[in-house]
Amino acid sequence: MEILRSAVSQVSPDKVPTGGGAVGKVTEVPPLKKTAEPPVKPVSEKQVQDAVDQANKLAVAFDRSLKYEYKKEADVYQVSVIDTSKDEVVRKIPPDEVVRFMENIRELFGALLDVNA
Repeated sequence: MEILRSAVSQVSPDKVPTGGGAVGKVTEVPPLKKTAEPPVKPVSEKQVQDAVDQANKLAVAFDRSLKYEYKKEADVYQVSVIDTSKDEVVRKIPPDEVVRFMENIRELFGALLDVNA
């Protein structure tokens, strides 16, 4: 067992044993090539509006409509999913609790800046 441990410890990460059995020839393994990530393109307001329109059309098929609302105090957009057959809100994304939390954090952060200034 000790012989196996010493043989394994001598193999560097860029070399792997090949051949049959525990002892074989050690060959070089080329390093993995990193693929370049495609550049991120800015999204235009028209593209966002087109995506919103498409989402609304899809939601109608499921008796749902979407309402987009900007919450200034939290500096976030909130989406309300509405069941059109019952005319009631099914879900809000992000939920009201999260929006209130964000508002409170911004208010607290603003108070800290006012005290320190």
